[in-house]
Amino acid sequence: MSSPLRDERTPEPMTADDTALLRSVADEVLSPLAARTRRRPAALGEPWEALRDLGWPAAAVPEALGGGGGDLGDALALAEGLGRHAVPLPLIEAQSACAAAAAGGRRDLVGLPLVVETRPRWSALSVTAGHGRLRISGTARRTPWARHADALLIRVIEAGGQRWIACELPNEAVRISPGVNLAGEPRDDVCLDDLSVPASSGWDGRDESLPSLHILLRCAALVGAIDATVALTGRYVRDREQFGRPLHALAPVAQAVARMRAQLCAARAAVDAAAQSPALSNVLAAHVDLAGYAGRIARTAHDLHGAMGVTEEYGLHPLTERLWAWPEEGVRQLDARIELGRRAAAGGVAGLWDSVIA
Repeated sequence: MSSPLRDERTPEPMTADDTALLRSVADEVLSPLAARTRRRPAALGEPWEALRDLGWPAAAVPEALGGGGGDLGDALALAEGLGRHAVPLPLIEAQSACAAAAAGGRRDLVGLPLVVETRPRWSALSVTAGHGRLRISGTARRTPWARHADALLIRVIEAGGQRWIACELPNEAVRISPGVNLAGEPRDDVCLDDLSVPASSGWDGRDESLPSLHILLRCAALVGAIDATVALTGRYVRDREQFGRPLHALAPVAQAVARMRAQLCAARAAVDAAAQSPALSNVLAAHVDLAGYAGRIARTAHDLHGAMGVTEEYGLHPLTERLWAWPEEGVRQLDARIELGRRAAAGGVAGLWDSVIA
């Protein structure tokens, strides 16, 4: 099955001007939402309705399936904006789930207020089929924003691909236990007690880029959070004076900020490269790169800010909490590195060299 993020025709690639315009629009919308949502990160309400009214959750889904008809570049630009403003709303999760629903031709799911996916890495589920029904039991841990969802897409790894099974919520066979990640975003445990749904509720997804979409969107959001962290740190060392001169006049401080900016450029280049060919191996490589940059930049930012960086009113810690939390979500760094190594070994020396020079 082809990816729902690809038109039947070859779309025109986004130009630098297109990307800059979309980032500007995202900043204009998300900047005022950041202040309104930061003190109640587990809620949705009017801020989420504002994004839904703009069509952002399904921006990259074809119009025929109820989406905005955009492309992957549009989705990534919006995800980056979410990270840049540290807005606690389920845009990335909804974008990924809408793409999966569109792949199954489920326009009805695309139109719901919020649809989210389970994460196979954190799930222990059994699925049996019989008499035209599917029965699912087990627990899907750390499911983002499950408590607010109108439908749940249960993602199951099978031989040769992945499978999604849709379940509308609430359901008496589904129990949700609230939890949060380091950034305070909802990560809920979903217990399925012999959930029974029609067999028609499931569909296969053979396109490798579909299950990796959430990782790529999260990478784009990480770039946004890195961007904002570097900008905030640059302003702080420029405005903060010590011994009668700004901090950035000190050579070690100036060098540290320069390294942060170089790492930001490298992070953005990694995501851009993966977006050009969003196969799982390319996305995992970007994911590993971004995790390294995110951790180093978060540490440097707090080193340069000192105590100011952890004060409640200051805007650094909402960003760095995401830089620490997001790289281990969806797929762990250890698992990503192992999978990349396995694929490199399976391709042999010639295959590894071809992948490097490509």
